[in-house]
Amino acid sequence: MRAHHGGQERNLIDIPNPEGSTNPYRPKFDPEDPTGKTLIMPVFFLYPEHATSDAVPEFVEDTSFGAHLAVMFPRDAPASERQPWDTEGKYVDDGSLVVYAMTRKRRLLKVGRKMTLRDVYRAASGNDDGLEVKDGCLSFVVVPKGEVEQKWVDDYKNMRVLCD
Repeated sequence: MRAHHGGQERNLIDIPNPEGSTNPYRPKFDPEDPTGKTLIMPVFFLYPEHATSDAVPEFVEDTSFGAHLAVMFPRDAPASERQPWDTEGKYVDDGSLVVYAMTRKRRLLKVGRKMTLRDVYRAASGNDDGLEVKDGCLSFVVVPKGEVEQKWVDDYKNMRVLCD
């Protein structure tokens, strides 16, 4: 399924959950948008280093990833306000976090802080590729730059080779 609205291709590929959905969040159009064309998507941020994730139930497609990271990982937050799993304090919105999108064809797209979901839709398009919507949600990986990032990218590429 490709999500179309107002002639704009979003390159979203719906992957239905064979067991049925347990996700209470669904994509919807923004009721505050007078044109009715702005999509609000549930998004998961995955942290593979810690085998955990966060849900952003309403990610407005015109909002930047940087805006979400700034709220989730504030730069000047005291240690007591960090995510409980971030014992080393590596997940801080100070330019050291990297976001990746994975496409249906298993391409990795680096998502810049200023990019919006619309920007990622465009980057994922082409050759019948796009972003997979699983159980109504999009997923993005968040890792700290450097060693953790490189290990995750290498693991992803190795897994991709094994799956092909």
